[in-house]
Formats: sequence, C-alpha cells, structure tokens
Amino acid sequence: MSLPPEDDDSSRQDDEIPRQSVLAAMPKRTFYRVVLLLAALAGILYLRERTGSIASCMSSAFQVPPPSPRTPASSTIKASVLLPDGGTAAAR
Repeated sequence: MSLPPEDDDSSRQDDEIPRQSVLAAMPKRTFYRVVLLLAALAGILYLRERTGSIASCMSSAFQVPPPSPRTPASSTIKASVLLPDGGTAAAR
C-alpha cells in the first residue's frame, strides 16, 4: 500500500503554529493568580518592614488617658421636673 501524495502547501499550513502574544499564550486564570500572589507578597513585605511604626502608632492610638484627679464639686446642681398640664392634674 502506498500513501497518497501530499500537497506541499497543505502540509506546511498544518505544521505552522500561529504566533500569539505572550499574554495571550498564558492561561488567564494562572496569570491573574500569579499577579495576585505577587501583589500579596509585596504587601506582606511592606507591612513587615513597617511593623515597628505601625505598632507604635496603634499603641498611642488605643492608649487610655490617665484619669483626672477628682475634685469635690464646688456647687450642687438643683433641678426640678415639670410635668405637662394633664400630668399635674392627674397627680394631685
């Protein structure tokens, strides 16, 4: 049995791989995942370098001010409660 003669043009077209850009050749999910992981790594390294200043800022922000010394009240507050007209008549 002999093989049928092959056309030179058709065999060349089948063997050629179309050119793609680098971004088009990468799988999208993997590329975005790598970019996300690199961004997370950069954020972690940045926060690691700034840990001391962040800690000092947070400790001063959450520091409770010392209580002020208690002084006795110089005057007493006098107050009276006024009821509406309907409440005064019912209370008497």
